Amino acid sequence: MNEITITYIANAGILICGAEKKILIDGIHFFKPFGFSPVPAATVLNHILEGKGIYEDIDYLLFTHCHKDHLSKNKLTDYCLLNAPQMLVLPKDGSSLENTKGNITYLDMELWTEKVILEENGLKMTAFKTMHDGKEYHDVAHYVYQINLLEHNILVMGDSDFRCSELETILASQRIDILIVNWMFLNNRMGRALINIVNPKQLLIYHLPFENDDIYNYIKIAKSDLKRYESEIPKTKLFLNCEEFIKV
Repeated sequence: MNEITITYIANAGILICGAEKKILIDGIHFFKPFGFSPVPAATVLNHILEGKGIYEDIDYLLFTHCHKDHLSKNKLTDYCLLNAPQMLVLPKDGSSLENTKGNITYLDMELWTEKVILEENGLKMTAFKTMHDGKEYHDVAHYVYQINLLEHNILVMGDSDFRCSELETILASQRIDILIVNWMFLNNRMGRALINIVNPKQLLIYHLPFENDDIYNYIKIAKSDLKRYESEIPKTKLFLNCEEFIKV
């Protein structure tokens, strides 16, 4: 069965499972940015670190960038003491994981270029270097990942800036079945335009806080935006709760 499960963790953390492969993206962190949510430490983060339940035998760990709400290097080191992933992929940002064991790939590419980081039976993973959203973060090494698994093309956007014509050019040439984007794409006219350029079969919205952390009413805004624009965009799901999932 060509079925893939995509499970939401927290913030921009997701777990993609299919064909006996498990890919965790931006899923090891406990930093709580103001108004957003960390991976719940006492339950989910511990289960990830200990390889319990759905987090048993994760094959690949990918990180879009090294901000603390996407990656804890200390917790990643702890993870690798207890588990043996086939590959870790993260941007080269001037610091390394000196005490972390494992097959580590540091991405150090020119802006707007792409690189195939893995290709094996039924799985191809490609990284694209993009800009991080927000002018103050444009010097941050940031990557989006295209996961081709069981002939499904999944594009994970992290904190990409959607205001870049170069990104439109890159994505216009891609066949994307599932597009996973920050909720601000839905809130902004240019973000919605980029979504329609990609024109995925399924749109997943993440990087929203959990309800208890939602001091700025981001969830309310996202739900209102979805209701207002749902006729203009592809089939869409908001990820709002830890470990909720879809099957495709």
